[in-house]
Amino acid sequence: MKRLFCVLMLGVSGLAGAGELENADKFLAAKAYDKALPIYAKLAEAGNTEAQFRLGEMYWYGDGTAVDVAAAKGWMQKAAARGHAGAVESLEILKQREARAADIAYWTSGYKGEDLVSGRFNCTAPAIPAMSRTNAEIKQTQDAYTAWQQCYNGFVANLNDAMPAGKRVPADVARLLTPREAEQVGTHLTRVYETTITQAQRDAERLTTQYGVWQSATENQVAQENKARKLEYEMLAQRMRERESQQQARPPVMPTMPVTPPGGR
Repeated sequence: MKRLFCVLMLGVSGLAGAGELENADKFLAAKAYDKALPIYAKLAEAGNTEAQFRLGEMYWYGDGTAVDVAAAKGWMQKAAARGHAGAVESLEILKQREARAADIAYWTSGYKGEDLVSGRFNCTAPAIPAMSRTNAEIKQTQDAYTAWQQCYNGFVANLNDAMPAGKRVPADVARLLTPREAEQVGTHLTRVYETTITQAQRDAERLTTQYGVWQSATENQVAQENKARKLEYEMLAQRMRERESQQQARPPVMPTMPVTPPGGR
C-alpha cells in the first residue's frame, strides 16, 4: 500500500505541475511576466523540461527579468540534455549569436547610415556663383545643378527603399535578434534615417535657394545686357538713317570736265 500510495502521490504531483505549467504559459502569452517567471522557476528547479526551456527563454529575452545570457544558456542546456528540441535549437542560435556579436552590435547601435550617403549617393553640392554673364558660365552652372538634382533623386529613392527601418538587416543576423534587440534596431535605424533626411533636406533647401538667387540675378543681368544691346543697336540704326537722310538731302553735283583748247596741248 505504501508503494501504491507513493505512486499515486507522484501522479497527483505531476498533474499539479502540468496545471501550473499551463497557467505559466497563459501568463507568458498575456505578457504577465511577473506571474509566469516564478512558476517556471519553481517547476524548472523541480526538473520540468518545458519549464526549464521557458525559463531559459525569459532570461534570454529579458522578460520579467534582466537579460542574463549565462542563466539562459544554463537552463537551455538542462532542457537540451533531456531531449527538448526547442532548447537544442536555441543553444545553436546562442552559439551563432556569440559568433555574430559584432554584427548584432553594429545594427543595434553602431550603424551610422554610411550606405545612404556614400558612393553614387554622395551628392556633393556644386558651387553656385552669385551671377553668370557668359553663355558658357550659365551652361556650366545649369549642368552642375542638374547633375546634383539627379544624384539627390537617386539618394531619395535609395533611402525610401531602405524603409521600413530594419529592412536591410541581413536575414542571417535578423534571425539571431531577440525581440528586444529587434525593437532596438528599429528605433536606432529610424533615428539614423531621420537625421540623414533632416540634413539632406537642409542641404537641398540651401542649394535650391542659392540656385534661385543665381537664376534671378543672371536673368536680370541678361535682360539688362540685352536691353543695352538693343538700345545700342537702335542708336546705331538711327545714326545710319540720319546719315542716309543727309545724303539724300544734298543736291547732285556734276563732275567738271577739263577743257582743252583747239590745237592746244
